[in-house]
Amino acid sequence: MKALTCLATAALAVGSFAPEVLADGRKPGSVLIFPVHRSGGNWFTVLNVSNTATTPATPISFGGSTNLHFEYVNVQPNPNAAINPLDKFMPVGCTIFDRIEFLTPVDHISVLTTCHNAFGGAGQEGYVVVSAEDPTLAMGASWAHNYLIGSEVVMSAGGITYMVNAIPIRAPIVAEHTSTRSGGIPGYLRFDDVTYEALPDAVMSDFIGVANSQLTLINLTGGPTIENTIFFEVYNDNELPLSATLRFRCWFDCRLSDINPLFTEANLDNFPNDPQELDLDCDGNGELETGWFRIQSTGTWFAGGQQLTPDGVVVGAITAGHASVRGGHLLWESTTRQTNGNFRLP
Repeated sequence: MKALTCLATAALAVGSFAPEVLADGRKPGSVLIFPVHRSGGNWFTVLNVSNTATTPATPISFGGSTNLHFEYVNVQPNPNAAINPLDKFMPVGCTIFDRIEFLTPVDHISVLTTCHNAFGGAGQEGYVVVSAEDPTLAMGASWAHNYLIGSEVVMSAGGITYMVNAIPIRAPIVAEHTSTRSGGIPGYLRFDDVTYEALPDAVMSDFIGVANSQLTLINLTGGPTIENTIFFEVYNDNELPLSATLRFRCWFDCRLSDINPLFTEANLDNFPNDPQELDLDCDGNGELETGWFRIQSTGTWFAGGQQLTPDGVVVGAITAGHASVRGGHLLWESTTRQTNGNFRLP
């Protein structure tokens, strides 16, 4: 019993979270990150946000109501990408369009980003951050409101459709509706286990070589002009270790094969593999190559080459592959956390 008591005490000492918050499964948060938005052109994205607070509003109080601060990070592609493929990971800009929506208790909102994002009509892509804010104050007054859940549906004119949950981030402040405005800066969200919970130190996913799925990654250390160097620790279906590195800025959504050829079926065929993995016709011989990878930052950098931090935070998702593969899922997260994550206006 004494050992169990010590274990429970240790669990309570992690940040300011109660045991039920640390349990497995996604929990409603005060911030939602939607890994990708494709607005206008041949793509359509629907964002869904629900306020699960059931406390009714009263004439003298907003009760469980909250403002939602939608921040669309619109990425301007690098025009040199056609010449240098690696430039597709270095957009020339990430600019934000934002707007406020008010949700009462148990309210829900669904928006088509082409209409909701003012710059969506001509075709924009990037990611979206939605944060709870005090409805009695001006824009940027973020607060603890751990009741938000959300998901998105991404559709193309060619028929590709996938749906992924938003990434929820809780505010570990004990008092509900306490300000989470960091450093007095409106719109600055700090994921440090004090203002908001810390984010994963590493993210992971499995993959099928022939599927050539797309990987979406967001840099959440230092702002939109900071470059994040990431290391891919990759294993094929026979535990063979492989690796790749990449430096990117702000956000990207690219096929795994664009990141490195090692993710392709043709390349994986060259390595020792388990001959019985992914047997499609049940004859005892595997037909397709598979594996998994872990991504971890090895440093963030200013564009001029000066290091900002020895590591950084990335989050993201796997999105649809070629036309025959229609699916998406969030990346798995390590239990080790990184406390230098942030989101701020450029």
